[in-house]
Amino acid sequence: MRFTLLGPVRVITDAGDVALGTPQQRGLLALLLLRNTPVPIADVVDALWGERPPASAHGTVRTYAARLRHILAGGEAELVRSASGYHLERNGAGVDTDDFDRLVGAAREARASGDLSGAATALRGALDLWSGPALGGVRAEFAAAQRTRLEESRRAAREQLFDVELALGRHEAIRADLAAAVADRPVDARLTELWMTALHRSGRTVEALEAFRRLRTGLRDELGIEPGAELQRLHQRLLRGDEAVARPQTPAEARTARPDQVPPDTRNFTGRHAEIDRLGRVLTEDGGIPIAGITGLGGSGKSALAVHLAHQLADHFPDGRVYLDLSARSGRAMSTHEALGSLLRSIQPGAALPDMTAERSALWRTMTAGRRMLVILDDADSSEQVEPLLPGCAVIVTASRRLLELSTVVWQRLGPLSERESLHLLGEIAGRRRVDGEPDAARELVGACSGHALSVQVAAARLLDRPMWTVRQIMAQLADDLQQPVVMHEDCKIVDEPIRRAEARLSAVPAQVFRLAALAVPLIRTVAEVSAMTGLPRAEARAAMEDLVDAHLVEAVDIDTYRYTVLIQAIARRRAQKIEGPERCRAALAGLDRELVAAL
Repeated sequence: MRFTLLGPVRVITDAGDVALGTPQQRGLLALLLLRNTPVPIADVVDALWGERPPASAHGTVRTYAARLRHILAGGEAELVRSASGYHLERNGAGVDTDDFDRLVGAAREARASGDLSGAATALRGALDLWSGPALGGVRAEFAAAQRTRLEESRRAAREQLFDVELALGRHEAIRADLAAAVADRPVDARLTELWMTALHRSGRTVEALEAFRRLRTGLRDELGIEPGAELQRLHQRLLRGDEAVARPQTPAEARTARPDQVPPDTRNFTGRHAEIDRLGRVLTEDGGIPIAGITGLGGSGKSALAVHLAHQLADHFPDGRVYLDLSARSGRAMSTHEALGSLLRSIQPGAALPDMTAERSALWRTMTAGRRMLVILDDADSSEQVEPLLPGCAVIVTASRRLLELSTVVWQRLGPLSERESLHLLGEIAGRRRVDGEPDAARELVGACSGHALSVQVAAARLLDRPMWTVRQIMAQLADDLQQPVVMHEDCKIVDEPIRRAEARLSAVPAQVFRLAALAVPLIRTVAEVSAMTGLPRAEARAAMEDLVDAHLVEAVDIDTYRYTVLIQAIARRRAQKIEGPERCRAALAGLDRELVAAL
């Protein structure tokens, strides 16, 4: 018995194809094959129908499961139900996604040992497993994201094959396939670079230069950007007639020790159970290259969650765990070229590195393809920085905003900690007895921190450092310090800094809206009120508030209403007093008064 997911979802036996029934029934089979672990019925319902399941969803799932159990009867695989959920026990039945991953891993090992022909053979075998778009015949809610993930792994394998074939001098043989790939993805800079190299080595440099011109036009028209520096350098070398256009470097034999660079787990890590469960599933699902993204306000615990996940899932990644701080929070984002050097040295210390960034990126993907390894790219600055760093293995990206151009990333937004989680964290650091001794004051203190993990830690540190102070005294002092327009206690600067950094990333109009709209006491702001306080038309006021939502500085309550947290409003109000000045602040409040009177 054999299952296929890299094309139409099929079950093939010695007697031929087995009829699988409705698209949703196929979807259940595909889901169980991809998860390869017990799936609770609630998760099945969510995967098949999303947010609007039919009233009969649970019964329908049981019907699908019974039918699939009957269909599979007599073969190796068996669909079983336990307390943990539905599980498809394979019992030796083949799955094409497993074969794909195995062949890609074999290609990586072959290339690492210098066997380029073996690598090419393995990659061709992996790509030959595909018979059409992944998960064909499945319309379930989960299918789109999984299809994208699987197709991305196919794209990466095809790119690796082109790379290896060029290293073998087979530029003539792959020219037609490269041309088709570029036609399918006309603004893919890496494919165009490979295509230009193949054309140049085939004596068709004029066509290679024309390929660059088309890419540049497409990038300008569609994305408003220029080709990257490496591709522009290749273009200049071709214009000069430079025959030393670099070939992909064959890596030396892979190092034997596995990397383990993840920082120690946070001793007082608190909460985030739903996020851990969801991201854990993303990172451990079979098939494709899992990429999880964590986004949230600075200090919300993105890095801590990524590191905690790496420790929780360590058994799933026996080939190693790599951690790289991309340093966006420091104000100097690490260059892609520098980052690739660090990543390559983490898995192959002492090896000579290619000079060109594109070659480093290709080598990095090749060296990680098929490895059961986890890479954390912490504090990413932009999609342009991260895309060449994405490896051929599992990865976690953390960033202050969603990097929307990275279409294969499954993003998790980190909101505030709940009151219960905040109290637990406060007690873990400051001492449970002290927090439990003043429960009302402790709740007020964490309320003032607005569920911001770093702020709770600062408050807890103050409690720990001032054993003679009551919790209520600490709360009053912290609130006063956050309001100071000029002089601020050192630990409050730690709280203030990530919010100030998020503000600095905004353009001028949303940044001013962030400050002015926070001046009045209520946390809730309507678009009409923001418009009155800032003088902006309502459409522009709404657009500015949506920018603040994306920056995690306010929360959208509904289409016309937004909410500050206590902490962020206090800091924004202080910033308004410092930057906008008294006259502008008074004008904003007067505008709000007029709007409130008019609304009566």
